[in-house]
Amino acid sequence: MILDTQKNTSRITFDLHGSKTILTDQLSKKPLKIVNPKAQKNTAVCMLTSYGGGFVEGDVVELEVLCKANTTSIISSQANTRVYESNGIPCRQELTMKMETNAFHVFFNDPLVMHNGGSFSQLNAINLSKGSVLLFIDWFSAGRTANGESFAFKSYETSTKIEVEEKPVLWDNFKITPENMDVHAPGMFGDHASFLNLFLIGDISADKVKIIENTLFKFQEENESESVDLALNITRINDEALVGRYSAKKITSLKKVVTTLSKALADSELLNYDHLDRKY
Repeated sequence: MILDTQKNTSRITFDLHGSKTILTDQLSKKPLKIVNPKAQKNTAVCMLTSYGGGFVEGDVVELEVLCKANTTSIISSQANTRVYESNGIPCRQELTMKMETNAFHVFFNDPLVMHNGGSFSQLNAINLSKGSVLLFIDWFSAGRTANGESFAFKSYETSTKIEVEEKPVLWDNFKITPENMDVHAPGMFGDHASFLNLFLIGDISADKVKIIENTLFKFQEENESESVDLALNITRINDEALVGRYSAKKITSLKKVVTTLSKALADSELLNYDHLDRKY
């Protein structure tokens, strides 16, 4: 990975130290702040936060992540990421990630909360090498719903392109512009205001993939009856990519999804610890 020193790019590199994965290279560029808590078991942990408590007009975050061969790592956030009102230039985030052979990485951020008047776009470009496995979670709330604020933002857009050995296996685009859409129509979002997209990337026969996939389908089977409050769908689109879609009236319903996943990730074949149990 070549870093353009002229860009305002932050970076993270995970590498092995004996059998333990550690953070070997870190650079934080404002407004992003990278925190490196004590590693759990053999897993390296990074937490993303900001100096201003969220995105304000014109903020740009560019982050490059390198997971070297055979590493086990997780990137999470300290709390919800908030996007505040923008009267001009929108906020933007770009993530570029490269995973070398047999690396395992979990991208496990808290929700992005779109405040009144906020405008945000993000681009995720990820490349996996042979044998590597990625669990990527991207979720957001359509406002401070507990205060009656829902879909009051200007725009939210996310694009995720994932390749395995330079071959595209997933390209996902998601855009909401409430001013130009009837967001509460039954064919759109109805009375749901919190959404979560989940991508599991890796060879369908890999043990890590099987453990996570089985957890997801079991959760779906046990929770399909709650479709009034929680809508969910899991689809395997090819032998390298599985997509999970979840939406709910309240973000607390989606927390059941990530709590279940976090417990599953405590398996010794995966992170070997429950990230949310440690975090909260």
